[in-house]
Amino acid sequence: MDDEGGGRMSAAGGIFALPGSRVRRFAEAISWLWRLGPVCESPDRAAVGLGWLDEMAELRKLVRSGELAGAAVFAARPGPRTGRMPGRHRRAGTPSFGPDCRIGGDFYVLDAKGEAVVRSELGAHAVRDGAWMLVGADPDASWGALDNAWVLSALADFLVDVLDRPLALLPPIGWVRYDDAPGSAYHQLAGRYKPDRKMQGRLSKAVSRFAAAGACLNIAIPPRTLVNGRETPVDEVWPRSIAAIQDGLRDGHVEPVYHGYLHLDTAAWEAGQLSPREFENVGREEADRRLDIAFEWFAETFGPERRTFVAPVWTYSDGLLEALADRGVPTWLPPDLGPLAAANTVHETIYSTMEGLVGLDYGPFGMLANVGLPPTVVIHGGLFDARMHGLRDRRQVVSAARLFLRRDMLRVPWVEGVRWIGASELVDRLRAHDRVSVNGSTVTGPAGTAVVVRDRTGSRAISLDA
Repeated sequence: MDDEGGGRMSAAGGIFALPGSRVRRFAEAISWLWRLGPVCESPDRAAVGLGWLDEMAELRKLVRSGELAGAAVFAARPGPRTGRMPGRHRRAGTPSFGPDCRIGGDFYVLDAKGEAVVRSELGAHAVRDGAWMLVGADPDASWGALDNAWVLSALADFLVDVLDRPLALLPPIGWVRYDDAPGSAYHQLAGRYKPDRKMQGRLSKAVSRFAAAGACLNIAIPPRTLVNGRETPVDEVWPRSIAAIQDGLRDGHVEPVYHGYLHLDTAAWEAGQLSPREFENVGREEADRRLDIAFEWFAETFGPERRTFVAPVWTYSDGLLEALADRGVPTWLPPDLGPLAAANTVHETIYSTMEGLVGLDYGPFGMLANVGLPPTVVIHGGLFDARMHGLRDRRQVVSAARLFLRRDMLRVPWVEGVRWIGASELVDRLRAHDRVSVNGSTVTGPAGTAVVVRDRTGSRAISLDA
């Protein structure tokens, strides 16, 4: 890459993507996350262009002419160096991207002119030359996985420097949600449930661990289960477990989350099939019935406080979404590119299979939180989904043995660099963040909103006055 200049920009700053570029959705996601304003529809000398390797020539012309302040180009396929096109090599491994921050997967190593701003044992992953940066990654594919952490960090530093304007970040927060506790009709019928006394012990230990770390554990609870084919309140089957959740709630270290009704597709069950996708084909009338019963049970059991909702297996019918929207209940959706918070929905940020996680290196959670992307950690049982498969594939016998003694659930509250909060607080913070704006060096938003300002001097936490 050659630095071919680019004019100075106003303090406004922003991001530009070429018409039709598939980088646009990623551009919209980070523009919302860092309060950069709408993605520019046309080149702007106060903007940085984002694009793919095959868009490099066109972006280069815009930077050379002064129509863009700079550009960052993503390279996500191997190839030799040809002319201005740098060489790219794909290598598998578990490289380190900082202290206690190894990430596993396939990575692109770059042979390009410039300073390597991201480097691991495998080689250079991001190279900068003045107002240009080449990034060996596919940000679309890595969104929702842990291996996008280093990409966001490198890009934030680049934008701050080239645009010479601050980014407004969320503070380093995240949440942990324990799903399907203490059990569900689906798990009962599948023979994969735990008896009440065992679940009580697991929940009490987890709540105690979160309390010791000053953290909050969110617990997603299906309010009904089946006993001899009859719908039964879950506390009649797991009374001790529900009592343990109530104890944690009183102490301020637990937040219950609505988690469907039975956690079972009853139509499929009647047809002889077992599926947890309870609301996949549920219409509005039946959705209303189930929500009314669920919300009444939650109010009687845990109090009338505002709750959030996640459907079993994140599967929503139109009728369910309409019923939740009419009730004004914040609803969790799977990771997806774009703003994290909309009118009534909130996107999680990490898939529960934790792609990229290596052994007991939880550092990527802190790296994501440090760039304002709150890690959302979902656990089914004591371990992350498919955890043992990942350890076995990488032959991490020692990590497996250590997890047998202390599982992910009990380790996550102590991850460095993240404050784990309740789901309703996170929703409030995301909605407030949606109203934060940056004008020059001035950050404004709802009074009392906590913001991390990231500029050329570093990062600093502030509380907005207005």
